[in-house]
Amino acid sequence: MKKMMFSMALLMSAFVAQSQTQQDAVTKTNNERFEAASAEFKTLIKATPTNGELYFYAGDNYLNWGELDSAQTMFAKGVEVAPVNPLNYVGLGRVARLKKDTSKGDAQFAKAIEIMCTKSNKVDKAIQQVGYLKIAESLIQVEPRNLDQALAHITTATKFNDKNPAVYIQLGDYYAEKDGFNLSNALMQYNKALEINPKYTISLLRKGVLYVKVKNWDEGLKYYNDAIAIDPTFAPAYREKAELLYRAGRYPQAVSAYESYLQLNNSCRVQQRYASFVFLTKDYKKAIEELEKALPCNDQNAFMYRLLGYGYYEVGDFAIGAQYLDQFFTMAQTNGRPEIVGDDYAYKGKLMIKQGQDSLGIEMLKKSVELDPKYVDGYGEIASNYSRLKKHALAAEWFQKKIDASEEKAPLDYYYLGQSYYFAKDYANSDAAFATASSRYNDAYFWRGKCNSKLDNPDAPVGLAKPFYEEAIRLNGSTPEGITANKKNLIEAYSYLGFFYYSQKNFECSKAAWLKVQELDAANEKAKVALTDKDVAAAVGTCELIPAKAE
Repeated sequence: MKKMMFSMALLMSAFVAQSQTQQDAVTKTNNERFEAASAEFKTLIKATPTNGELYFYAGDNYLNWGELDSAQTMFAKGVEVAPVNPLNYVGLGRVARLKKDTSKGDAQFAKAIEIMCTKSNKVDKAIQQVGYLKIAESLIQVEPRNLDQALAHITTATKFNDKNPAVYIQLGDYYAEKDGFNLSNALMQYNKALEINPKYTISLLRKGVLYVKVKNWDEGLKYYNDAIAIDPTFAPAYREKAELLYRAGRYPQAVSAYESYLQLNNSCRVQQRYASFVFLTKDYKKAIEELEKALPCNDQNAFMYRLLGYGYYEVGDFAIGAQYLDQFFTMAQTNGRPEIVGDDYAYKGKLMIKQGQDSLGIEMLKKSVELDPKYVDGYGEIASNYSRLKKHALAAEWFQKKIDASEEKAPLDYYYLGQSYYFAKDYANSDAAFATASSRYNDAYFWRGKCNSKLDNPDAPVGLAKPFYEEAIRLNGSTPEGITANKKNLIEAYSYLGFFYYSQKNFECSKAAWLKVQELDAANEKAKVALTDKDVAAAVGTCELIPAKAE
């Protein structure tokens, strides 16, 4: 009897130790220490290779890690060694739905539920609760969502143990998805989880995410900091905090928070994610350092080559940038992933242009907007390069495309459009563009004057440009600062008025205009010649050139 009791004690001790070790590994998954968790699960599975629950949690770790194929392999092995454990069928269903095979996913969920509902299988209540909650999680998070069915599964799970805070996390997630920007129901459920366990950091994290959703940065930050205060090793709070600070434009603090995340999860994957995050802060010099430091641990990560190509462009080292981006394209095209996006073609085009390959570079930029029509800056890049190459008609075409693709029509784009049309000698369209640009840019009236002087009859001008040059002078030539900034344009405007009034035999106003030109430029040859004309010289020149605007 003593020997039997001793053996039972040893077995119980081993069971408790294994449970603690399993929970330690699950905690590492929750803390996003995926590599460390994977290593622990492998050790545990080696020790008890028929424990289906271990395969499930090992697969769940891969799933959270983003390694879908590894997760599927682990769940399938779990089904093989423990066919009446429902959790691995749930895992296979989650993988299938993530791979866009909804019908297969639903079939796996149905199999799991069948096992749980068969009394002869005697499935532990805790396992059943996990199964229903994980099915609900997939139905809430993965398209196509099925919120009604998710709620039914959460309701079923609650009956097994209504004191498990994980139940209220899923219920909060359900309301967060269902209610959109109305946070009250979701917050109520997350608070219930905290009532059960005031140190339940996952609930604090969820509350922070909710407030970030409605752009309440300060409240979101508060909950992330609360989670960190409870458990300084709870890595997801640092990651979410870093992303919040980035979105709020607080870049140095964002990088600092991600550095804390890196210290907790110093793995190859996290190093590369951290380097990518530094890139997002637009500190490109530091980003390049971190990207190149992290690249060797996984030199098959094409995403790193993409960011290095982008980064070297931003710091002006175009040759190296082109090398990295070419490597990215080779890897992406060979492996079929990651997907090549509009930005990739845009940076490739810009790198080519910086190295003198204008035509090829512009074609790359065109591919970028074909692939991503909402990439409106791409249209501007194409147009600006055509302007630089003095292909003004093409520049106008692409500035117009940028305007058409923009949700908000920027006056500056109309300004550039007007210039392109002007230099392409399409003066009517140029005038129309500058008419719109004048709502924001006062000097657009000078351009309208230029356009209309070109549209007027040179032999018998009727003064088409006159009202626009007058308005340009009124808006830009009434202060010392305005005169200094617009001196060349003001000389042109007054010169036009001098010529126009002379053609109308209004010598008084002609002289007044030429005197203004001379006031701005004492050495102006046109003014000297005009003022020696006998009719102009005989005039007094006291004409009011710019009449006050009627109130």
